[in-house]
Amino acid sequence: MSRIAFEMRDQMDDMSEADFKDTMGLSKSEFRDYLKTAADQEDNCLAQEGEPAPNFAAHTLNAEGSISSGLLDLSDLRGAPVSLIFGCYTCPVFRRQSDRMKQLIKHYDGRVQFVFVYVLEAHPTDGWNTESNRAAGVMYAQTINLEDRAKVANNWRSAYEFENPVVLDWPDNRINADYAGEPERLYVLDGDGIVTFKSEQGPYYDNHLEDWAAALEKVVLSN
Repeated sequence: MSRIAFEMRDQMDDMSEADFKDTMGLSKSEFRDYLKTAADQEDNCLAQEGEPAPNFAAHTLNAEGSISSGLLDLSDLRGAPVSLIFGCYTCPVFRRQSDRMKQLIKHYDGRVQFVFVYVLEAHPTDGWNTESNRAAGVMYAQTINLEDRAKVANNWRSAYEFENPVVLDWPDNRINADYAGEPERLYVLDGDGIVTFKSEQGPYYDNHLEDWAAALEKVVLSN
């Protein structure tokens, strides 16, 4: 589970219900439910360091924002290192880390295949919304079909100008189930499809991107 979530849990008992809800945007009971869901997802995660990455095939986002007719199959990327970047527009931490992500993607361009996996929204307007999202105008309901997910993903990609492939997780969130990727997570796979790096469950601190950077350097040197 995310260290950020752990720290908030540890502070929870020292806060009144009203103060907690004002700070977090949800009740203590709702936050405990969130922590349990995150823990269950991690327990069921199939992607583990040193083991083959779970394969998936899914539609990608076309340049103009439409959904690809074909599927990107992860196994087709074998032969060169791959980094899977899980995230969503309504995760404020994921948005904040975009500049450093772009720096690293540019640095390793041509040596690592970067693929974004767009997952369900972390803080939708019809769920756990946040003040930072309201202030930024990032206001989206939870997506219920692939078309809705593509629209939000395209708005995110346009806002942050990422050019790498964006895989759209299926409405049943099957890729997320295998990777426990929400609301953000980083993976590195070697050329044989073996997981060589798995970040902690997000949201994670900005300095954890440097762990990713070290993992990218290591897989490039060993490939």
